[in-house]
Amino acid sequence: MDDERGPVVAAYTRAEAFEDGTFIEIPRVVASAAEIGMPLIITAGARQEFVAGDDGEDDRRLQVVLSAVARAMEQAPEHEVCFVVPAGELPSGQAPTSVDRLIAITEPGGTGDSFLTLMLPHEM
Repeated sequence: MDDERGPVVAAYTRAEAFEDGTFIEIPRVVASAAEIGMPLIITAGARQEFVAGDDGEDDRRLQVVLSAVARAMEQAPEHEVCFVVPAGELPSGQAPTSVDRLIAITEPGGTGDSFLTLMLPHEM
């Protein structure tokens, strides 16, 4: 397969990202509780920075993250597909993080339905 920059020399599929743990699906019931009405994925890196911790509060931090993402989506112009949530609005389960924002991107899924991927800026 070629694109405008030349031939594709390697490809990494979404299925492979789930298989190797790079992508983690967030259950629909959890996304719905934050009023996010589409399938939701978080990268392992974003989960580590903003959700994971040693204190058993991962579920609470995930709800804070999803609420901040939902607010960013509400405030964005119509038809926006990339949302930026400043790190100051997000919890951290670890020591202070050097990551300054979370990126949320809506993308078309394989069946035509959109889904939302939460990721760190360098993971784009």
